[in-house]
Amino acid sequence: MIPRVARITAAEWNSWYTAGWPALITDKESEYFRRTVQPRPGMTAADLACGNGQWTRQLAAWGVKVTGYDFSGEALRQAEAAGRQDGLSYTQWDIDAGAIPAALLPGSLDLVTCRHALPFLEHARVLTDVGRWLKPSGTFYALVRVAASQDNEAADDDAGAETGSVQEPFHRAFTEAQIDGLGTGWARRTTYRLSAHICGIVLRGYGDTAMTPRHAAGKADRLPAPAATPPVSALDERRA
Repeated sequence: MIPRVARITAAEWNSWYTAGWPALITDKESEYFRRTVQPRPGMTAADLACGNGQWTRQLAAWGVKVTGYDFSGEALRQAEAAGRQDGLSYTQWDIDAGAIPAALLPGSLDLVTCRHALPFLEHARVLTDVGRWLKPSGTFYALVRVAASQDNEAADDDAGAETGSVQEPFHRAFTEAQIDGLGTGWARRTTYRLSAHICGIVLRGYGDTAMTPRHAAGKADRLPAPAATPPVSALDERRA
């Protein structure tokens, strides 16, 4: 079990983003996301804990109308400085402690994403809120770090060296058991590994009692590797 740690303040996040956040979007992640979620023009989305907006801008480039939400004013300043696109906006929001923005109405979204941030949030409550915001056909996508085990500890150490200054408390992870539990209350869950230490999670059908009891974990699929994978960075060359 991962021990509880103190909540990171907005000022601390501002300092982290000022120091420079490593580029984490890879061709491999984009490919798996397109295969599993199938983003398309006209979708509406929220990107939770969007940081400096790299993923938010990627969604907009696919034609998705998206708002990025983040706690850090510095992260959002960097996101705004990167330029606007059609259908792209940003809003500052403390996801754990702030009032839910008026734009996040029940049944209003096709897609909610949250990359690298779920272990920092009150994730059980966040997933309940996400389930309400999504349309019945909607999808939740998360990218999370997997806590080191005896099998992947060495790979994690190597990855830390490759990414430079990524250190706790800004690099939290879920255990395998916690990741399995994220399917509770959802009709369908797909998981896949992008590396030994990074896992993608796709959830659909929140509270769909016609398909699965609300209290039961959703049916899980393990997505196989694609037939052809574009070149990726050294960070993502390892497989679990």
